Amino acid sequence: MEGRAVLVRGLVRKGGEHVPSGSSESHPKSASEQQLILEPVDYGSDDDLRRVCAGAQCVVSTLQGLEDVIVGVQSRLLEAAIANKVRRFIPTDYSIDFTKLPAGSNRNFDLRLQFHAAADRIIQQSKSSIELTSIYQGAFTELLGTGWVVFDYKKRRITYFGSPDTVAQYTTWKNTAEFAAAVAMDPNPTPRSLFIAGQRLSAKEAQQVAKRVTGIDFALKRVMPIGMLRGVIALMKTFKPGKKDQVMPLWVQMQYGYCMALGLSSPPHLDNDRYRGIQWTGVDDVVRKAFDEAEAK
Repeated sequence: MEGRAVLVRGLVRKGGEHVPSGSSESHPKSASEQQLILEPVDYGSDDDLRRVCAGAQCVVSTLQGLEDVIVGVQSRLLEAAIANKVRRFIPTDYSIDFTKLPAGSNRNFDLRLQFHAAADRIIQQSKSSIELTSIYQGAFTELLGTGWVVFDYKKRRITYFGSPDTVAQYTTWKNTAEFAAAVAMDPNPTPRSLFIAGQRLSAKEAQQVAKRVTGIDFALKRVMPIGMLRGVIALMKTFKPGKKDQVMPLWVQMQYGYCMALGLSSPPHLDNDRYRGIQWTGVDDVVRKAFDEAEAK
């Protein structure tokens, strides 16, 4: 993307181990380069949230947690943004388009839908003109390098649930961040939802990628049908629920695979061309690196 001087405030929890309470750090290299200020904030204080939102063009939320954070803290952050007449708020969605999924498909997505409903009420009651814009990038491409999502490098196979023709979207963290930054700085109105993807990929297409990148034939392996996966998730949720405050217990991780296998979240269009200068990264480099590392072990 083209360079542009922007003052960025990074909110960090007061008392966190990396930034002492009450401190700010600024790292400008020149007057024309981007400047970052780390702002320690008490997320339990509405006054503190209003303080750090003052003068902002856009608030980009990256909050992670359960209901108290995704719905509670994020709603109060939105209220702080509205109080300061911030133009735009980007919620911490960054995933597949979960608005099309059946209720109960994914615990974490349900929490985000709860926030959306709360946000609509807050905006309506305050009569605010703030733009609530979600970014849906699919899964992060980097997950394909773990060896347990789609590409099994040790057994040289492509794993999937349901149908091998179901298409999913993959986008790198870097591309997602670049697009979010462009949305944040956009002088024009932004819509409620924006959809991006570094690459669209089905299991069959992933098999072709593996062959092209590694020169080796990866076998297609269906782990289980969608209905069976739903049953396994229900059992895991009952008998191995994980810790009470755990954001990603195993059954929730499986829910992400279930939601992608449903094939309901593929967007009708992509907004990749909305901003100039973003070089979209596919999956080849991640697959090549992960394969080479697996071979070296």
